[in-house]
Amino acid sequence: MPIPNLIHPVPIRVQRENKSSTFVDDDFREPVQQAARLTEFTVGGQVLWGRASSVKPGRGGPQEEYDGYVLFRYVDLETLGQEIKRGDRFALIGKIQTDVYVIYLQPCAHYGDQLGATMVKAYFKDRTPSRQNAGSL
Repeated sequence: MPIPNLIHPVPIRVQRENKSSTFVDDDFREPVQQAARLTEFTVGGQVLWGRASSVKPGRGGPQEEYDGYVLFRYVDLETLGQEIKRGDRFALIGKIQTDVYVIYLQPCAHYGDQLGATMVKAYFKDRTPSRQNAGSL
């Protein structure tokens, strides 16, 4: 069975956090101010804009609200030698400059001949909606 295709993919600029050069609070073990970003790559993804308006219960606890998701094919990510991780920043979705972060990953499109998932949904959310740049959503 062939690997499924994306419908109308757009370029997504992904920025990965550089944990080694990010200033971390010694007491709370979390980044101080803004996390340093090092790795940046662009990959095609299928975008769905939409907001989950309420918290829903899930097996692992309550599901976080999200502003939308981007669907990626694993084969495209593997070609670039990259993967999407929680905390990655989407700086550009198509032509739109954004400041949204991956909050949840969901593998999908499982096929037996591919030994599992062929795609991943990366749900994203704006962490600071009150402090947006011009051009951001």
